[in-house]
Amino acid sequence: MLPYGTVHLQIPGLNRVARKLNIDCAPAMVGWDFHGNSSHPVYDGFVVCEEFKDVLMDAWNEEQVLIENREKEKREKRIYGNWRRIIKGVLIRERLNIKYGILDEPSTSKEDKQTTKHKKK
Repeated sequence: MLPYGTVHLQIPGLNRVARKLNIDCAPAMVGWDFHGNSSHPVYDGFVVCEEFKDVLMDAWNEEQVLIENREKEKREKRIYGNWRRIIKGVLIRERLNIKYGILDEPSTSKEDKQTTKHKKK
């Protein structure tokens, strides 16, 4: 049962948007949950005035677009950081290989060891 002139909106995070816009918003209690010899209220959505419904919905949709953009930028930043780290590691490995002649894959056979000994002398 809703008061006259109000609407029940089942949208997560609507109270945050309403607070930014200074619009009154109340959590909607839809029933009781009984567990272990006690009961507690169950909330689902928010109750707002009908006149603010469209304003809140538009603001909430804009907020969701901003949140998606922030998550996308954060993910891209992490991806580019990982690539930068990989590239720096490869460049360091190349410099060490050039400077000290360290082979990437050590040889294990006797023939390879003998040929490398002769090459060094």
